[in-house]
Amino acid sequence: MTDGPWSQTRLLEFEPEDEGEDTRPWGVVTESANALWTGGGRDVEVVRSAAYDGAFTLRTDGPVLYGLPGVEANEGEVRTRTADQRADRARRRVRADAPTGAPHRPKGVPLGIHPKTTTSLGPTRRGITSRGTKTLLSENHSTIIDGESRSLVYPSAYPYTAVCKLYCSYQPTPGGSWVTTSEATGYLIGRSTLMTSGHVGPPTSGPWQIKVIPACWNGQSVFGAGLVSYVRSYWSWNSDSGSDIKVCQLWDPIGDNVGYFGYRGYNSAWEDGDYWTMAGFPYDVSLTSMSYEPAIAVRDDDDGDDITVNGTSYDTTQVESDADEASGVSGAPLWGWWDDGPYAIGVHHGVEHDGTIFGTETLSCASGGAGFTQAASWARGMWG
Repeated sequence: MTDGPWSQTRLLEFEPEDEGEDTRPWGVVTESANALWTGGGRDVEVVRSAAYDGAFTLRTDGPVLYGLPGVEANEGEVRTRTADQRADRARRRVRADAPTGAPHRPKGVPLGIHPKTTTSLGPTRRGITSRGTKTLLSENHSTIIDGESRSLVYPSAYPYTAVCKLYCSYQPTPGGSWVTTSEATGYLIGRSTLMTSGHVGPPTSGPWQIKVIPACWNGQSVFGAGLVSYVRSYWSWNSDSGSDIKVCQLWDPIGDNVGYFGYRGYNSAWEDGDYWTMAGFPYDVSLTSMSYEPAIAVRDDDDGDDITVNGTSYDTTQVESDADEASGVSGAPLWGWWDDGPYAIGVHHGVEHDGTIFGTETLSCASGGAGFTQAASWARGMWG
């Protein structure tokens, strides 16, 4: 195995072997896909519809939720640092042990080192360079660095199969309507384990739901509408751009069908190398069809707040790159290729504005470091 991620030259020269049989999960229907929930153990009767032959109606005395709700939401402990403390740790480059988790590609699911791409599906909205002092995560924002570099990618090959579209919703009033609060990106790091940003998700004071669609294209999985899952429980941290991390347990082990990413800590020796790729659902390209950007370079890595994972405190890292980004791509993987597959080095957070001798520099930012890998390892160990 090589010590570092593959270069763009090696990626371009690589030709995946033909494995013969195509075992991608075309037409797979998960347990969640046909699930309905009435929110209180109400009696439900299934009757034939009088409106149309072959249709059925659910009779119940309450509202029906399609899919499954979340049942457990946990907020992890975060220890914030002052600017002087961050600078001191950055100079000393104190980094705790960062475990590495291997990726998984199901045999017969082709490698997407050379994915199917297109520039557009019609008219699209383009963003402008971000301005301001901090990322406004509650509002639509867009950051384009040195010109637009993203393309739409048809996610029928691994690891794009393991990148997921997220829809977040909740029920603000018992028995009332469900409200969609946000859309975001996530990615599988295990059979039933999803990684996304800590700030992603609906309010959890009442019933809540996060719908997960792997390999999403035009609003549903390329493998069919039945390949879908929902978040059952999660652990979340979020105090700064280094600690913006959420690990989620899914109701279905969809990673068995579409594969999942490996994970590892970022190494400062990789700075300025254009090794990295990011994929997700930014609003200014498409909220429903996946886009990606290859040949991303990390320009800086700063110290982030510490997070407590399973009782132990770990440092996090703000991994700052020249990736184009926008609202909707929060939670996306920033990854590179090694001999045995793709490894994520962070989860996309937003943007950072760093002061330099040349002025203020705007960079995309992912949450990484030991806290990121420890959270990923702990979650995969609990949930698979």
